[in-house]
Amino acid sequence: MTKHKQELKTQIVAYGWQLFIPENTIVMDNDQGNIAIEDSSDNFRGGPFIVLKVSENEVTVESSGIFDQGVSITLDKKIVIKRRPDIEIND
Repeated sequence: MTKHKQELKTQIVAYGWQLFIPENTIVMDNDQGNIAIEDSSDNFRGGPFIVLKVSENEVTVESSGIFDQGVSITLDKKIVIKRRPDIEIND
């Protein structure tokens, strides 16, 4: 069994927040601070979204998916999404 390291990409969303997300992720956002994050990898495609609401000084996690390991929010306007590692079984 092996685990693959997650590569992250960065996207700027409303109010200057930086979103750090795994590759194979789709982000839908608008200027009002609504953000929906979907895993588009072959393993989890179509799974539940992470839904965030951001404002100038606050981030609220409205809902999170079962494939996510965590959401980190820092004071310097960074949001890091961690997905559970893909597990490959070697027979």
